[in-house]
Amino acid sequence: MSRYGDTNPHFWPDQPDFPAPQHIQPEPRQPWDGHLHHPDNVQQPDMIHVRPRQRQSSPHPPPPIARPPRSPPEHAHQLPSSLPQRHRPPSPQRQHPIPLSRPVEGPPLGSTQVRPKPHSQHPRPHHVSFEHGAPPPRENLVYPTPTRTKPLTWFGAVFCVILWLVIILGGLLVLIIYLVYHPRTPHFEISSASLNAAYLDMGYLLNSDITVLANFTNPNKKVNVDFNYVVLQLYFDKHLIANQYIEPFSAFNTESKLANVEFVSSQVRLPLSVTQQLIAQIQRNRISLEVDGIFHVRSNFGSLLRYSYWLYGHCQIELTGPPSGVMLTSHCRTKD
Repeated sequence: MSRYGDTNPHFWPDQPDFPAPQHIQPEPRQPWDGHLHHPDNVQQPDMIHVRPRQRQSSPHPPPPIARPPRSPPEHAHQLPSSLPQRHRPPSPQRQHPIPLSRPVEGPPLGSTQVRPKPHSQHPRPHHVSFEHGAPPPRENLVYPTPTRTKPLTWFGAVFCVILWLVIILGGLLVLIIYLVYHPRTPHFEISSASLNAAYLDMGYLLNSDITVLANFTNPNKKVNVDFNYVVLQLYFDKHLIANQYIEPFSAFNTESKLANVEFVSSQVRLPLSVTQQLIAQIQRNRISLEVDGIFHVRSNFGSLLRYSYWLYGHCQIELTGPPSGVMLTSHCRTKD
């Protein structure tokens, strides 16, 4: 341990105590007068001057501390035989600081006196820096100039609104009609058929006479159906043999209409492979034919509401050989 007081903390003098912070009494709150104050017009309150606390001096100053002369020893590793005695002066008594309070000038807390709005003595500067987050002045803001909407834009907006209204109302109307009437598609069937004659002239010209009984059924209970256009076509191996037109007719609720249709073909030229297939089916006594139908139908939902659409029917039938051929099987379907 060093014996010198400047390097050994044990011999350092006592540090002076730092003064305690002063107690400041807050200013009493004034009642709000209902006005908003701008930050620029708020007057800065007077700073409270705090008098620094002075340490009370002792009536008898402490005696000076005797220190040995600063002479280095002959050898740094040798220590002195005796250390000097340190005399500490008596520490003065600490006194508690007296809190300073600012005198309040104004009405008491319970009064309702309106506080006047302070006015700034300095005018507002015209140029304000925005680096520190200050809001921009209103007089320097640049507002966009309003533009007038073009008539074409208004026309497009009105057209879109009307279109969407029509679509929505049409969808609601279709839904209501479907829930009230439950419309169904009419059916087309072949009830019976007969092959009166079928032979080949010159080996590739077909002559035939076939009678078909067509059945048109309206399955709706609240809707009447009108068949305005009805055409039936007869095919053999996807080759048209004959066609027939039927007069318009109407089918009421759950009513079926029968039409006797006679297909007569004369000198219809067929390919060689088709003629060979027809001869083989006549010898086997099972002839396959196809009947297609094209119909234009109108459904009547009362006296004011009507709905027109197209239907397509397809039937595949098998007959025995002529001259008294009868229908063996029939498979029909109808689609719109």
